[in-house]
Amino acid sequence: MNPAETVLLARYVRALCPQQKFDEYTPDAWHDVLGDYELQDCKQAAAEIARRQPWIAPAEIIDEVRRTRNGRLDYFQYEPTPGETGAEFTRNLRTQVAATIDGHRPPQLPYVGSSRPVLELTVGVGRDVPEPWETTTRIRSALDIVCPNPNCRAAARKPCRTPSGRRMAGYHGTRTDAARAA
Repeated sequence: MNPAETVLLARYVRALCPQQKFDEYTPDAWHDVLGDYELQDCKQAAAEIARRQPWIAPAEIIDEVRRTRNGRLDYFQYEPTPGETGAEFTRNLRTQVAATIDGHRPPQLPYVGSSRPVLELTVGVGRDVPEPWETTTRIRSALDIVCPNPNCRAAARKPCRTPSGRRMAGYHGTRTDAARAA
């Protein structure tokens, strides 16, 4: 950020926080502290801070800019070019990380998967693709069915209960037998 941009940032912060005192030397002091950062990142950070509190300090702007820039790397994945050497890998990785931190996402590589439809691919498997209404559910445990015990009748996904209403540690024998039969 150059000194003229620092003046713009100081005016922006003054507009966000009218109760904060600024004088003719404030932009110079802020430039000494914030000169290494981009104007857009600093303005975005100042707006975010102003949503939380009535005063904005340069150190808070720096913290927010760092948080924003590091957050841009959350879903970053390096996209190498085929056949690159170790030195090229390192140089390209650093370039892509720096561009992503600055807010410029690298271009995504085109999808190289098959363009054939799924049904064409499944023909060779030897079975048909089931229609949605033909799907069957598999019973994995006794909890997947309603308890057939007349004193319990616990719903599916609910534990069995004793006649007094207490929760059982296991299942009724009739429920496990019904699950095996299903």
